[in-house]
Amino acid sequence: MKRSGEKMYSYVHFEKELTPSYHKEIKLKKHAPEVGDVFIETTFKLLKKVDDGITEKDIEKIIFTPEKENKWELKPSLQKKVEEKFQHSDLDAIISRFAKEAYKWYEHIQQRDEDNEFFNATGKGELGKGVINGK
Repeated sequence: MKRSGEKMYSYVHFEKELTPSYHKEIKLKKHAPEVGDVFIETTFKLLKKVDDGITEKDIEKIIFTPEKENKWELKPSLQKKVEEKFQHSDLDAIISRFAKEAYKWYEHIQQRDEDNEFFNATGKGELGKGVINGK
């Protein structure tokens, strides 16, 4: 957290740069796990923009956790690497906004899939399987 007199950094300009392609990519995904992949890739791009020490292997240390209250986390080794950036910036809020959007789309896909499973299980979703004119 910011203590009085400490300089805070804002990375909203990077968020605005990444958001259009993030929205586009996330809306194209048809399966829930793919949504998490887009979130991870976008978060990785953001972290690379704010910290030169981020390497390609660090992408594996970003986790989308839709089942948890905080929808994302960083593995401890990456958390330690970017800890200073998080303490003195709005990175946490930006990544949380990305995660919130990913979670909404993830939930939408999950609900759609559940609805389709129910629809198909009743036989009403398959052509030629329903009763037509009482026959």
